Amino acid sequence: MESKQTGKRMTSRDLQAAQRKQQILQAAKQLFAEKGYHAVSMRELNKAIGMAEALTYHYFPGGKFEILTTVLQTAQEERIGGIVLFFQEIFAKNDLPLPHALTQLMIGLAEKLTEDQAYFQILIRERPLLNDEQTEALDSLTTLPFEAMSEYLSRRAEQGEIRNMDFSMASSQFLAHIVFTIIQQLLRGTRIEQAEAVKLSEFYAELWAK
Repeated sequence: MESKQTGKRMTSRDLQAAQRKQQILQAAKQLFAEKGYHAVSMRELNKAIGMAEALTYHYFPGGKFEILTTVLQTAQEERIGGIVLFFQEIFAKNDLPLPHALTQLMIGLAEKLTEDQAYFQILIRERPLLNDEQTEALDSLTTLPFEAMSEYLSRRAEQGEIRNMDFSMASSQFLAHIVFTIIQQLLRGTRIEQAEAVKLSEFYAELWAK
């Protein structure tokens, strides 16, 4: 296995360090989601992972807050990466009618967003703790799905299926609407239904039609 940063082969020590860091982050994620950041002590975290406190600080010198920000950043990178890949798979189906593509996108996006409920619980509760730079780092990743959606709409316009418009604004309107709907339902413990996804898809397809 090679390091993504240096391109050099990782040693057994590197692998062990990566595994320990992942162990810390996973345990912290579950505890932060269940109890809240302030209610979890470093002692409790170390007990959960069976690791000495000095070793935890070796991997995360900034302590509990560094662990929190790393949990959020790592989860955001994984979540957005998975969403963009899913978008690309849908958008590659050039023969798929736009309403059908949008319906698949909505259903799949809802599944992606509910895969990591611990992340959402932590983000919603602890986001005010982050400074402007940390918040911006998280938010900057969210532009990737919007860019992919904008490029997709542009291609559909070139094919004559929809009219020319501000594709960036259209993708922002669509995805913001869908994500808001999904999160609302997530907080209520429900999921977007197929019929609702079809209705929304047809609405936007008609809105964008030539």
